[in-house]
Amino acid sequence: MSEIRALLLTDVVDSTHLSTLLGDHDMARLWAAHDRVARDLLPLHGGREIDKTDGMLLLFEQVGQALAYARAYHAALAGLHIPLKARAGLHVGPVILRENAQDDVARGAKPLEVEGLAKPTAARVMALAQGGQTLLSAEARQALGELAAGRVQSHGHWLMKGVAEPLELFEVVVADGGAIAAPPDGDKSYRVARVGERWLPIRQIPNNLPEQLSSFIGRERELGEIKQRLQQTRLLTLLGMGGLGKTRLSLQVANELRAEFPDGVWFLDLAPLRDGALVLAEAAQVLGVREEPGRPLLQTLTAHLKTRRALIVMDNCEHLLQACASLAHALLKAAPEVRLLASSREALHVPGEQAYPVQPLPLPGRAAGIAELAASTAVRLFVARAQAHKFGFELTPEQAPAIAELVTRLEGIPLALELAAARVRLLSVADINKRLSDRYKLLTGGDRVLQQRQQTLRALVDWSHELLGEAEQQLFRRLGVFASGFDLAAAEQVCAQAPLDSLDVLDLLGSLVEKSLVLMDTAPDGARYRLLETLREYAREKLVQAGEEALLEAAHCQHYFGVAKQIRNGMQGPEQGRWAECGDVELDNLRAAFRFALQAPDEMVFVAAKMVIALQNFWILRGHVSEGREQVRALLGVPRVRADDFFHAHALYVGACLADAQSDHDAALRLLAISLELRRQLSNPVDIAATLSTMAVSRLRSGDAVSALGAGLEALALFATAGHRVGESIALLQLGQIEAFRGEEAQARRHLQAALALARELAHPETEADVEALLGQMALAAGDAEAAGRHFERALQICRAAADLRGQANALGWQGRLDLLGGRPGPAAAKLGEALVAFAAFEMREHMLTCLEEHVELARQLGGRDGALRLAAAAEQLRANAQLKRSAAAQQRWTALLQDLRGNAGPAFDVLWQQGQAWSTEQALRQAQALTASPNCR
Repeated sequence: MSEIRALLLTDVVDSTHLSTLLGDHDMARLWAAHDRVARDLLPLHGGREIDKTDGMLLLFEQVGQALAYARAYHAALAGLHIPLKARAGLHVGPVILRENAQDDVARGAKPLEVEGLAKPTAARVMALAQGGQTLLSAEARQALGELAAGRVQSHGHWLMKGVAEPLELFEVVVADGGAIAAPPDGDKSYRVARVGERWLPIRQIPNNLPEQLSSFIGRERELGEIKQRLQQTRLLTLLGMGGLGKTRLSLQVANELRAEFPDGVWFLDLAPLRDGALVLAEAAQVLGVREEPGRPLLQTLTAHLKTRRALIVMDNCEHLLQACASLAHALLKAAPEVRLLASSREALHVPGEQAYPVQPLPLPGRAAGIAELAASTAVRLFVARAQAHKFGFELTPEQAPAIAELVTRLEGIPLALELAAARVRLLSVADINKRLSDRYKLLTGGDRVLQQRQQTLRALVDWSHELLGEAEQQLFRRLGVFASGFDLAAAEQVCAQAPLDSLDVLDLLGSLVEKSLVLMDTAPDGARYRLLETLREYAREKLVQAGEEALLEAAHCQHYFGVAKQIRNGMQGPEQGRWAECGDVELDNLRAAFRFALQAPDEMVFVAAKMVIALQNFWILRGHVSEGREQVRALLGVPRVRADDFFHAHALYVGACLADAQSDHDAALRLLAISLELRRQLSNPVDIAATLSTMAVSRLRSGDAVSALGAGLEALALFATAGHRVGESIALLQLGQIEAFRGEEAQARRHLQAALALARELAHPETEADVEALLGQMALAAGDAEAAGRHFERALQICRAAADLRGQANALGWQGRLDLLGGRPGPAAAKLGEALVAFAAFEMREHMLTCLEEHVELARQLGGRDGALRLAAAAEQLRANAQLKRSAAAQQRWTALLQDLRGNAGPAFDVLWQQGQAWSTEQALRQAQALTASPNCR
């Protein structure tokens, strides 16, 4: 009696070749590992092993169990000490199960026999699969039912030797899986399509698709989307700049869709044509249509296609747009079963057309490991093409960083990657990276059989540039002045120089977007535009050749000086977060504007000084302090700035604030002393107050609370007299800090509450968050953990809303300390770990050392006393090197912790202490980060 079962048949590919390479002993070890993982998965998925050769025949009650097993099996094989790939076929059908007698089993027979046509059917399905692929029969797909809704892709019908009727094969699309590739034709099986009453082999369907001599890599999402769109529209245009692989993508789509177009798939290569009048003749020649006397060729062509189901690929339409549009429109009207797939830098603008933008290949993350790189399409393409030029080229751990840098700098442009790959014959990847500063000279030498414009990167961009009108060329080169993305207002203000006006810029920018030379990114606060770096370098070169560089750079500088002032003003109110993020978005352009102003031989240099002043708070709150200090040093090196007391004093003040943010209090106090002297001479009370206010903080952090108090009181009085309420709120906060340090708790609370009320009234989130954090510290010192937790949480939420990354890190650090005091090392580890990374990144040295000391207590609570002692020694030495003192209360807690560690270390104390003292900052940070990442902290 037969029963319905799911049969999964697997086969490890290339096992014979692998045996030859490894030898019998190592191959036996690998087979043992294979069998172990394959069998360990069976009870998890309700499967039973029936037979085994180079794979297995497995029996399941439900098809879902078999499919889940297959996924887990492929993943397990990839994780073996020598990764394996297996192909798998899944079929559901009636089987007869026959148990063998125990005596026969004892002589080596299988315990269970499976009889019936289901077994050879599963074998035929499996035979068409490729390594890592599981194919399903139509019966298996039907049995999946709703389990596979929307996730199953058909690979069409296949005729197999010995089987009368074709089998339709399916594959389940995995959300995070790789390519869904159709199986290749073979001697015993091949794909067929229904044409009338017969099945026609796909390879016999008429076509002129050129044979591809290299593998198609990646673009799985695009392939699926394009094929789906061609079911919904009759004209789909692939849009994108040259070099993105539009031609290869359209050819791959056409090849995979041959079965759906039994009357032919035709490739119309328009690149060699220069006369639009030849487009129709070229199409007729490709389709085998001849002119008839007394009848227009277009009429003959449309009559030929009227009842045919065909796909026509119109490649490289951009230089013959009108002729291509006219032909496409005529075909759409006359031939309802014809589909058109066009590729162009610009849409055809034909009724019914849908555009599909083709983007560069996605890039791996900056911190990508070798596994992520190996999965990256851009990396895979480069490595595959490099292997064609240099035998034995591989993605290795040693090569990985250089390859990651290369594909990122080439922006995932396929042509650029292929041209770079050709250079590995003579250069290492690192050497190629060094020479990319002139990519147009380096990236040459493409295949000679390609169009001439595809043999070098410059020729390709030249081709696109030559197709632009004069005004389009003018705007395109002017956009090269932007260091990164820009918005419409920036383009209008910077580029609307005679003979272009702002309305010209608007229209021309839209045209450049349509022609795929400018990319547009939509965002909640409006569209932003950008050029790929490859195109930006070209545009910049054209800008220089046109003699417009100085004019555009000056306009760019003035615009972004205005943006810097907007950021400064915006960060003083309730929209601090939005303007801080704006600064990050515009950072490259702000840098470029500063560099131009700094090098100016005239009064423009003071724009650089004003930008430094405007961006002070942005640099501090967003973690760009080191960069800010470098800009201040450069500014102070300009004689014209030093000769002007006003700008000199301002530059000194900004430098001091940035130095203080990095706990470089000695440098801060030196700069403040000179700034204060200059500002007293200039008699501006607000500037004097600001200098005194910052001086008060630096003196406090240097341990001089007495002189800090004097400076703070004078600053408060000056701010109050001048009516500068933001300054007054900050001065009140600083007095609270000083008094808390001195142990004057009541007075500190009075000043802090006044600062908090004023900050809320003024909607000044930075001061409000700082007050909340300080009140939390005071509550914690008083033993009120609940109140401290409320204050720290409020501080964290304010900082998050305001995009204050430094404040977020500070609040998290205090929350971590609170968790430690409550005996909660797990939650503490997550918060302290995140805070430590931020403090290190922002070079907040004093905060970083305090956080390292909290990690010592974390290690002690987790039982790692030896590690805690080494980390304590490192923190103590690093603090001494930086000459940073603790408050009296903090020193008392630290001393108690060290005594506890010493008491438990015994004779090993001196050795462990010396080991920790020898650690560098980087070593100490690694040890702390390893601690928070350990399983004990989860």
